[in-house]
Amino acid sequence: MKDLEKELKVLSAELAKLRKEGKLTGFSLIGALAVSAHARPRATQDIDFMVSAERDFFFRTFPKILEKKGYLVKVFRGALDDPINGLIRIYDKDEAELADIIPVFWKWQDEIVAAAEEIALSGIKLPVARVEDLIVLKLKAGGPQDLIDVEELIKAAKISKKMDKKRLRLLAGRAKVDKKLKIVAAKTGLSI
Repeated sequence: MKDLEKELKVLSAELAKLRKEGKLTGFSLIGALAVSAHARPRATQDIDFMVSAERDFFFRTFPKILEKKGYLVKVFRGALDDPINGLIRIYDKDEAELADIIPVFWKWQDEIVAAAEEIALSGIKLPVARVEDLIVLKLKAGGPQDLIDVEELIKAAKISKKMDKKRLRLLAGRAKVDKKLKIVAAKTGLSI
């Protein structure tokens, strides 16, 4: 049985070590755990990170580092039109999915990683994508749960007043999800 809290601690420590060594530029928690850091917590089965690193390191060297740590690793390469342009999926010894690590492919994704906020989650301090950046990532992914997450993030941001609407609009345009943002904004009463 997987212990996500333990794995979050181990994986974030490994990513921080690689960042300190200069092997990657940065990383950010994204996905359900990041949504939980900003909005109402929700159940999840895995951890999601976005990583800024050279593509050769990400797809060749990084998986080997993870395997030496005892993880089972599968590398997936996406096509240019995929919302996720490749990823490393990490499994525990029982082949239960633990984490997806997604490489930065576009400049706007790199800016998300660079702008991540240090937040303590389950007692672990790590970089977490900003609320407006998560909204854009979730709109880009576009699944039913992603759209529910967007609505929860908007509700939480309206209460906390912690959203840079200008950044949200600009990033949504660059990620080509500005039309989706307008639809969700109208549905949730968010003025953008």
